[in-house]
Amino acid sequence: GKAVAKQGDIQQALKLFKQAFSIHQTPKLESRIKKIEELLAENDLEDEDDEFVNVNNSGLMLFKELHDKLYDYQRDGVSFLYGLYRDGRKGGVLADDMGLGKTIQIISFLSGMYDNDLIKHTLLVMPTSLITNWVKEFSKWTPGMRVKDFHGASKAERTRSLEKVQRRGGVIITTYTMLMNNWQQLASFQGKEFCWDYMILDEAHKIKNSSTKTAKSAYAIPSKNRILLTGTPVQNNLREMWTLFDFACQGTLLGTAKTFKTQYENPITRAREKDATPGEKALGSRMSENLMTLIKPYFLRRTKSEVQKKKTGGKEANSEPDNHQYPQDQPTSGAVMPKLTRKNDLIVWTYLSAVQEDIYRQFISLDHIKELLMTTKSPLAELNILKKLCDHPRLLSANAIAQFGLDQNPQGDNDETDVKSIANVSDETLISESGKLVFLLALLERLREEGHRTLVFAHYRTVLDILQRILGNRGFKLLRLDGTITQITEREKLISRFQTDKRYSVFLLTTQVGGVGITLTAANRVVIYDPSWNPATDAQAVDRAYRIGQTENVVIYRLITCGTVEEKIYRRQVFKDSLIRQNTGDTKNPFRYFSRQELKELFTLEDPRSSSTQLQLQDLHSRERRTDPALDEHIAQLHAMHMFGISDHDLMFSLDVNHDEDPEDQEACHYIEGRVQKAQELMKAESEL
Repeated sequence: GKAVAKQGDIQQALKLFKQAFSIHQTPKLESRIKKIEELLAENDLEDEDDEFVNVNNSGLMLFKELHDKLYDYQRDGVSFLYGLYRDGRKGGVLADDMGLGKTIQIISFLSGMYDNDLIKHTLLVMPTSLITNWVKEFSKWTPGMRVKDFHGASKAERTRSLEKVQRRGGVIITTYTMLMNNWQQLASFQGKEFCWDYMILDEAHKIKNSSTKTAKSAYAIPSKNRILLTGTPVQNNLREMWTLFDFACQGTLLGTAKTFKTQYENPITRAREKDATPGEKALGSRMSENLMTLIKPYFLRRTKSEVQKKKTGGKEANSEPDNHQYPQDQPTSGAVMPKLTRKNDLIVWTYLSAVQEDIYRQFISLDHIKELLMTTKSPLAELNILKKLCDHPRLLSANAIAQFGLDQNPQGDNDETDVKSIANVSDETLISESGKLVFLLALLERLREEGHRTLVFAHYRTVLDILQRILGNRGFKLLRLDGTITQITEREKLISRFQTDKRYSVFLLTTQVGGVGITLTAANRVVIYDPSWNPATDAQAVDRAYRIGQTENVVIYRLITCGTVEEKIYRRQVFKDSLIRQNTGDTKNPFRYFSRQELKELFTLEDPRSSSTQLQLQDLHSRERRTDPALDEHIAQLHAMHMFGISDHDLMFSLDVNHDEDPEDQEACHYIEGRVQKAQELMKAESEL
């Protein structure tokens, strides 16, 4: 035994000493065996320690191989999630920009929690289109974890998967639709209530309205901890933000919706308007600061530009909570992050065609519209007609097409679909009827010549029908994805084909379907054919191409018609954006561009040959564009096409604003501080109930 030990084979020595001890038991042998066993146990512990790393010294031990693959900011995300658990907070919101790997951060966090036996049951809810990706990422990053999906047509199979995880532990992946239709089953096990350790919602803005069926069914699932993932924590108003935190923190943070509206949302929103008084601005600014302080420990958001600046050593304010700073002593300790390319996000101000302008003027002067403006009825249907008209007059109903003199087939029978069909209309006529189409076709021809590949997003399938036919006739090789393609495998086939086959120069997508959970980095040009009421919808579409993995500079073209409802929608988008920036910590006091418009303004047509918004923004931003000679030349070519001008959407809110909005007189100061204190006390009292 001694000889073997000297050669370093401790295990063999222990075996021989034990044999000797069984033949002749002596205290000396017993002591030797004990020492060797202690030494081996220590070595085992050290080996195990080598396999796991304490993430940012947060206390969570993570498998080293996994830890080493994470970027620094992703490690911060994991330690933020663990910090919520460690400090007894019931939940939080991870709101990183799209494309920064929220999926990987969650999988890494769960890996650490399961390896340390801290949790047993996780319910993960997401849109159907994301299931394949999540399952793939789980098997890639944590192959040993039990992950089952509660999804698909077979009820028996779903139940089997669910009960297996409920009995033995693991992760259940399901969809919002499944949650809505089966919440009772997900909330029980063997006839008793079942409480999940974690409930995690991806694309969590799906529950932004607490009165919807989706939100109500999410609230009905018992869970100890909740995490929400969303790249767009506020899309339209602060009430949505309240809903997310109310769900994540289970009512323990922001009080009731009513109090939140009167104490926070109203003064903050009013202060963002261009015509707000100095007192209103000061009150709004102070309430916004106070709201930020309240949510900070429960909220982590990093933007792409911020992560890039950190990486390159540029100084930029941290939007994450103070206790989640980047580790200063190891700036490049994480995996090396690929550099994000440059993005130029352009608004192209296009013209209405003569036909569009004529119909537009006829429509807004109808008695029906004048009456509508006298009532409190929702004007959304009428606004959508104007929105369609800006895209192409052929989107209007068959009756409208006939009424406004567009019908190419007056002798035909009265079959609606036949009249609405574009089959009988020549390409030339279709192009001439829409100013946007004239510009877009010239642009796509130019981009094809230059070897670029383009995603085109539009709201309406008829726009894609028109484009598909005309581009097909012009020899473009293209693909198309819209709501009619419901099979996930079919969608993935199309995406994979575009990503791998360079012969396809254009991919046509509807904004709603193509905007979530897909990667199309093979394209480096993106066209947003029509703006959404909700700025996040367009931002998500842009992020299909502009994300980690994109190796070329990206140019976005948002087409907006001068003087129309689209120009006003864009101004509303900017207003909503300023609210989001101020209350998620992106910008303390964003520049006030426009005020909230009255309804009547939406039903007017300003000069259709010029854009007041473009002129205003050009004065502010035209010298700030990040560019190079090739882009300068390209933009000069755009100006030669059929359009009014260009604005830089990506320069919005880049202006520094004087932050000094404190009121000068003492009385106003006391009033504002009193309001802040009252709001805080109300919220605390309601949250504790």
